[in-house]
Amino acid sequence: MENEPITLDEILSVAAVLFRARGYHETSMNDVAKMCKISVPYLYRHFLDKEELAIAVMNKVQTYFDRNIFEHACNEAIESEVRLAKLNEAVERYFSIENSGCVFVNFVIETIDYVPAFAASINGYFRSFSNAYRAIFASAYEPSVAQSLADDFVSDLQGALIMTRVTGTTLPLRRLSARLFQVLNANQMALPL
Repeated sequence: MENEPITLDEILSVAAVLFRARGYHETSMNDVAKMCKISVPYLYRHFLDKEELAIAVMNKVQTYFDRNIFEHACNEAIESEVRLAKLNEAVERYFSIENSGCVFVNFVIETIDYVPAFAASINGYFRSFSNAYRAIFASAYEPSVAQSLADDFVSDLQGALIMTRVTGTTLPLRRLSARLFQVLNANQMALPL
């Protein structure tokens, strides 16, 4: 089984897919090894246990979001509407129908009270999302309002992701995107020139 070389990054990608689709409790180290076409002992050479694997997956996902999704929100050289459009497109692409689950949401639901080691990674992910939205809304709203809107839209996004999975369509994400633009544009029109 170990004849095929597989990188640590590939193992994490496979584990991420399984955790997104099945959740933490329904994904075993055996499942990950089988999908990677490696032996379970080989997997345990890289990760002490499933908890350590899950933390590594969260770190990988966080890094991906930082580099490929959140970066759009923070580029103040670009108009806020363009930043929001790029952020929304990247989110919808990442959470497409076949990948609609969210590792962090699954882990919050399943483990937040039982696996304290996950708390920092989970909090960091949601804080990063909030910071991204706040960076966009800061161009149109005072800081406390921008923060409140950002926090609310992070909650709305999680609901949209659940509905995307339930309905099998990205329509909930597209509706959320439209609402984000409405809120951003509503206050920008009211700002004096």
